[in-house]
Amino acid sequence: MSDFTPGQRWLSESETELGLGIIKELDYRLVTVEYPAVEEERTYAINNAPLSRVTFDVGDTIRTGDELELTVAEVNELNGLKVYMAHPAGETDNVQPVPETLLGHTLKLNSALDRLLSNQLASNRWYELRVDALNAHCQQQQSRIQGLRGPRIDHIGHQLYIADQVASRYAPRVLLADEVGLGKTIEAGLILHQQLLTGRASRVLVVVPSPLVHQWFVEMVRRFNLHFSIFDAERLEALQPETSIKDMLAQIIEEERLGEEQGEAPANNDNPFLSEQLILCSTDFLSECDIDQLASADWDLLVVDEAHHLAWSEQHPSDSYLRVETIAQQARGLLLLTATPEQLGLESHFARLRLLDPDRYPSLEAFREEQSHYQEIAQLAGELHDQPDWDSALVEKAKALLPDMEITPDARDSVLAELLDRSGPGRVMFRNTRHNIAGFPLRHVHGSPLPLPDEYRYDQDEELEGHLHPETLYHDDRWCTLDPRVTWLEQFFKQHRHDKVLVICASRHTASDLHAHCNYKLGMNIAMFHEDMDLIERDRAAAFFADDVDGAQALICSEIGSEGRNFQFAHHLVLLDLPLNPDLLEQRIGRLDRIGQREDIQIHVPYFEGHAQEVLFRWYHEGMNAFEHTNPAGHDIYLRSRDALEPLLSSDPEYTAIDALVADTRVIADELQTLMETGRDRLLELSSCDTDRADALRDELAQADAQSPLPFMQRVFDRYGVDQEEHSDTAVILKPGPHMRDAFPGLPDEGITMTDDRATALARDDMQFMTWEHPMVTGSLEMILGENRGKAAVSLLKNPRIKPGTLLIEAIYTVESMAPRYLQADRFLPCTVIRHLLDANGKNISQAISHEGLSQQCHKMDKALSRKIVSSQKTLLEKLLKANDVAARKEADDVVAAALIAMREEQNHELARLKALQAKNPAVRDEEITALEQQTAQLEKLIGDAQCQLNAVRVIVAAGE
Repeated sequence: MSDFTPGQRWLSESETELGLGIIKELDYRLVTVEYPAVEEERTYAINNAPLSRVTFDVGDTIRTGDELELTVAEVNELNGLKVYMAHPAGETDNVQPVPETLLGHTLKLNSALDRLLSNQLASNRWYELRVDALNAHCQQQQSRIQGLRGPRIDHIGHQLYIADQVASRYAPRVLLADEVGLGKTIEAGLILHQQLLTGRASRVLVVVPSPLVHQWFVEMVRRFNLHFSIFDAERLEALQPETSIKDMLAQIIEEERLGEEQGEAPANNDNPFLSEQLILCSTDFLSECDIDQLASADWDLLVVDEAHHLAWSEQHPSDSYLRVETIAQQARGLLLLTATPEQLGLESHFARLRLLDPDRYPSLEAFREEQSHYQEIAQLAGELHDQPDWDSALVEKAKALLPDMEITPDARDSVLAELLDRSGPGRVMFRNTRHNIAGFPLRHVHGSPLPLPDEYRYDQDEELEGHLHPETLYHDDRWCTLDPRVTWLEQFFKQHRHDKVLVICASRHTASDLHAHCNYKLGMNIAMFHEDMDLIERDRAAAFFADDVDGAQALICSEIGSEGRNFQFAHHLVLLDLPLNPDLLEQRIGRLDRIGQREDIQIHVPYFEGHAQEVLFRWYHEGMNAFEHTNPAGHDIYLRSRDALEPLLSSDPEYTAIDALVADTRVIADELQTLMETGRDRLLELSSCDTDRADALRDELAQADAQSPLPFMQRVFDRYGVDQEEHSDTAVILKPGPHMRDAFPGLPDEGITMTDDRATALARDDMQFMTWEHPMVTGSLEMILGENRGKAAVSLLKNPRIKPGTLLIEAIYTVESMAPRYLQADRFLPCTVIRHLLDANGKNISQAISHEGLSQQCHKMDKALSRKIVSSQKTLLEKLLKANDVAARKEADDVVAAALIAMREEQNHELARLKALQAKNPAVRDEEITALEQQTAQLEKLIGDAQCQLNAVRVIVAAGE
């Protein structure tokens, strides 16, 4: 029990933010403490009060209530209260008495040494958690794959390579043009994630076609933990301040007055687009909003999906193109996404490149001239890459372009690298195709012709929708009992009872009726997924389907099932109907046809004979081979065969007419395929993916996956009161516990399920993927390191080989530059931990035993005994630690010096490379070089000013066995 006296100054151990307290009242079991700094009181049980007595010794600096700082010269005690004889600094003759009741009410105890000497001690576990958090923070900063570890994605080489190449640039401006199915959205998300995590970007605007807004929103949240705010007309209106006519007139007058005084218009501080950092909007919204207001919102990155829809001509650029151009001119970085970079014509391709860099691409005429020579270079690059031996003619062609190089097969890599540097468009454009990317499964289609029920025979004047989806004309599920497709599906489920089956149909009503029929009337284990379900319901349905133990055999989806979801754990796809849009068919198949699919994909199409469904099936399969192979020209094929196709869909087609349609379609498809293969850009393919670098990235990420944060986080959960419940071998359920004092980063009230296994995370959209880059983990590290808990501790060492009473001090220092995140100073000087273990003579014996080995022998010590030890050894502890600061700073100086050398070497090398490359390839912008020079100058100063500070200290007392 502590001896309390009214007027004494005490500090709350659990709420140090309350400031310095003063004992106000006492009775036989309670003590009341007043905290004047926050005008609050606390009442504690005397025998268990979480309070520490605050006293000062000779030489300490104290602060009075009127903010006067004095140095203590003598300490007296009167009736249980301390009276300090103190003087202003440098005025030793001006000594004055300061009773502790007149001390100031605030007390700064942020440093580890202050907390130790003032007996603000944490438990041994808090100390060890803090040190582990420091080490984890430093290890993450030192990682060369920072920004690539956290996303919930498969390790696909070309995607990682593009992200690694683009995200490391200052304000990247590139065209991502991978073929359909190769993951442009993933690449864009990786670039965004890395740029945001490393501080290179903080404000991002994403513009996508209206049907893709939800898909993008979900992809960014699920895969990258990036929470975008969707802006539409309603949200924009809600953000506008309500202003009366009187207020509007007053504002106009004031703006005019300020404009006259300052000679310019005042800044618009009410821009609603400044209210969020990450904004997602549709192209429809873009066409209606105040484009100048949107463009002036200081964007670090603008992302535009389906950029080929931005129509442009020299005489008549479209309004959508001009609006994007307005933003692109002010945004620092720009990502354009399109799967058809050149199929829509050279003019359209130029228009997109012009958005990226108008200085590099000033005119269409100049671009045509450049492209006329470029195809020869691309063809040469392909020959140099593919041919094992180079004949004299090939060598002469290469010499004509690279006269200053030795052209031999032994120098193949350097010759190709130089050719890419001088002529390659990879600085502004990346395009991978299935020709140069391996790992895709085979696709097999199985058509099942079925008789058309009489109830489905409609007049020719029926709308096309009724012919393609006859069941939608029913207002209930009666159609399920008469539709042969349902009977076929029932038999199919029975034949494949051990396989996962994805069923896609166009209408949510069809999906809902079919689900009810199979589940409740046939007793099958089937899940459902459609747009009328909310996001949580869809997640649960997808998770139920993904569960390979107790999950659903099949998932019946409406068309939304073909948008953005990954069901590659299944390899049976049933298309209950067929879409009219070839791109939509490819999207459906793309839910299973993905890199990483381990089985051939079996596509099953039940269709009605002599019906629109048979026309579509044969048109897709026999005409353009769209089921078994991807067809990037599908949309163009549709446009050229639409006039012959659509009449057959709304009538009883003659087979001769279907045969003619199929034959004509095959001719069109072959023609377009030949054109695309002829225009295949080998130079661009080579610059879009360096397989060696891609493989190295995958290896590094695989190693990072093996270093799970879960063991560390489980200790964090225990310390902060988060309830943990085992879900499975690879997952855990987290919920706010009854003793959780404050909100925990990233933990919703309803709880969350997390897994640290990438395969599980890819299969289970309902689970969060825990990595060292997950917001919950990074938020926990910031929370632990931002608090004072764990900065100082006292432990009992049980080791029979160490003499009882031996005193040791473990001091943990950090060296860190206080540079803005966007400079990425941590590439050269990541937060570095310096550990010293001192004996009673001040000798550093840290090499004798590691922190982990020492912690295994350290045990909890009674708090009262801990305080007595610190109080009795205060002078020695302060002397040893202050003397050791000199040695720690010297060690830190060596770390900083090495960081400066590494920074200068890398920055100067990169600067020289960019300048040399710019002389050969104008795709390197002046802004990149200027930014690199400015970054180097800033890094020189900020790394040189890096500080070494004591971040945690533990006093260890040996107790024998």
